[in-house]
Amino acid sequence: QITPRSGIISGTSSILELDGWNWEDMVMKMDDGIHLNWPRMFKRDGERNEDANEMPPMKKNEDYQKQKNELEKFFADAKAYNEILSEEKNLRFEAMKGLFSEIKILFVHVNYVKEIEDAIYFCKKAGIKKMAIVGGIDSWMVAELLKENNIPVMVNRVHDLPKRTDDDIDLPYKLPALLQKAGVLFCLENSGDMEAIQTRNLPFLAGTAAAYGLTKEEALSSITFNTAKILGIDNRVGSLEVGKDATRFVSTGDALDMKSNNVEW
Repeated sequence: QITPRSGIISGTSSILELDGWNWEDMVMKMDDGIHLNWPRMFKRDGERNEDANEMPPMKKNEDYQKQKNELEKFFADAKAYNEILSEEKNLRFEAMKGLFSEIKILFVHVNYVKEIEDAIYFCKKAGIKKMAIVGGIDSWMVAELLKENNIPVMVNRVHDLPKRTDDDIDLPYKLPALLQKAGVLFCLENSGDMEAIQTRNLPFLAGTAAAYGLTKEEALSSITFNTAKILGIDNRVGSLEVGKDATRFVSTGDALDMKSNNVEW
């Protein structure tokens, strides 16, 4: 999924298969969703001090409510714009087409519990039926709310440290199992630093999740079928069924284990 970055509303993503002569050959689903970076309730005041190897302290975001209000107004205006035939074109509102008719998914990049709750209630108020949480570090704390509203989670790299000093040290590793146990649809994703080269570690993220509570089948599904379902392309990929596309390889070891994985073909 080729995804825009930065800003509050980053833009529109599309899903490609990395095989083709041009983008028309490669595109699997064009304009699949809008990406929203949810405002932070707390943020760091300043930049990292490289000499002292210290991060600046966290500070309350005094503009949080203002940013939420601006988002509510923008989404309300975009919905109204797309319900009428306007002679004057607004490209920003044009890009939001499909979001209110369930053609596009709203991917909300958000991590912490209060922000996740705010994002869910925001989407319900805005009339958005299809949304997904991207990141979701605290998603296990609101698993019941996510399940009740049929909201999936794209879990960021599990090979990470917990974000709070009082969290379990293995919390990132067992987050997928906590979501699985709660009945929340989730997949594993790999965005972040050096993500192109880190793609090779995606199977091992699933392997770690298997070591911390998932079955091997559930772990495999978290990087195949679950991902396809969340992205809305499970009619073409994600599971072995007649008529679907498939990518095949042969490993003489456990494909999800970084020590025994040995791809022969």
